[in-house]
Amino acid sequence: MSEYLKSDKIIDVANMQHQIIGVGNESENNFQFNSHPEAKWFAKGSNLGLFVHFGISTVNARVDLSWGMMANKPWDLKIGEDNTITPNDYFKLAESFTPDKYDPEVWVKAIADAGFTYAVFTTKHHDGYALWPSNYGQFNTSKYLNGYDFVKLFVDACNKYNIKVGLYYSPPDWYYNREYMSFNYGSVQGTTLQSVEERPHYGLSHQPITIPEKPKGWDDAFTEYVSNQIRELLTNYGRIDMLWFDGSIDQYEKAISIEEMRKLQPWIIVTPRLHHNGDFETFECRMPDKKPECIWEHEVIWQEGSGWAYMEQSKGYKSVEWLINTFEDVKAWNGNLLVNVGPMCDGRLPDEFYEKLKLLKK
Repeated sequence: MSEYLKSDKIIDVANMQHQIIGVGNESENNFQFNSHPEAKWFAKGSNLGLFVHFGISTVNARVDLSWGMMANKPWDLKIGEDNTITPNDYFKLAESFTPDKYDPEVWVKAIADAGFTYAVFTTKHHDGYALWPSNYGQFNTSKYLNGYDFVKLFVDACNKYNIKVGLYYSPPDWYYNREYMSFNYGSVQGTTLQSVEERPHYGLSHQPITIPEKPKGWDDAFTEYVSNQIRELLTNYGRIDMLWFDGSIDQYEKAISIEEMRKLQPWIIVTPRLHHNGDFETFECRMPDKKPECIWEHEVIWQEGSGWAYMEQSKGYKSVEWLINTFEDVKAWNGNLLVNVGPMCDGRLPDEFYEKLKLLKK
């Protein structure tokens, strides 16, 4: 593994990514935890959760989920590797994405046996590919997999083994907005089209472009699309305990509100990344400097490297001792730990995942 990807350097990667998807530094004053009695499980702290990042990038297996289509990523430049393909080539991966060994019951049973209490599954990452047959948008399993529903199987598995259900959803959508954004890191800030460096905007073949003006009503339609997909997740699958939003959109004030979400799922807790307020703070790839005053969660990558999804060059998991020590540090400040893994293209998690869990139980 590159020296750049060891220890605190992973934090740099997370911060660089957050600049693109609109994740800010929230004030602890913005957190008002859900008072519903069935939300208390998370407020108590000391929960161990499994984060599962999965998607069409695994067909290539050399590029990370979504970020693999962004050119000139600072972390790639520092590593000395170019783990990048054009957006056109990335989006075509959906045609070959056929995970015929996807069986979340296997993972969920294993984590339940190891003492985990919740799990979070990526329903849609920034690339816009929804892992359920959404009635909204054109980039989901309705078009490519005859309506196969990864989300339903995940939720059913969690219910079977008494694991709290978390669904990750990225409001930024690079497929939906592909004609109105740049795929050259540093030339654009999210979808707001504000130049941050002297770099040309890149199009779908990584060619220099001038980004056209959006048609009238585009942002309103996009905001409604995002809101409707979230409504689907909250109404199609029974009880959902957590919505893990990653990133924001230009018109976040017009998106489905937390109040509406709680009418649909009264006990639900949400991250602050869509609305810039929420139930708990997320400390991604870094521990807080001091004990937070709010409810909080620490997210870490279990596999080696900086990639959240499965990548061939990031084979291997950090030690069980590392996981135990990290969890002890988090529990000491009454936090929750969400540890990430990435299934391979066929839907299976590597054998090492299960070997580590067996050691964790001892």
